[in-house]
Amino acid sequence: MAQMKGLFAVLAVVAIVLLAADSSSAVDCLSGTFSGPCWAWDGEQCRRLCREEGHVSGHCSASLKCWCENC
Repeated sequence: MAQMKGLFAVLAVVAIVLLAADSSSAVDCLSGTFSGPCWAWDGEQCRRLCREEGHVSGHCSASLKCWCENC
């Protein structure tokens, strides 16, 4: 009986990990329309262009690129 409870606990943890991995599978991608370096003050333009491309939003990275969210 104790082995069944242990097996159930392991299966439950595996299921939770798989569900969490599936929900965070959305990745960011580079904007196809933003040109030039993406400075902090260009954030609103980056977000707008990403939304126009059909993505949720966008942000400027430390590498000065415009990344769209949930591609």
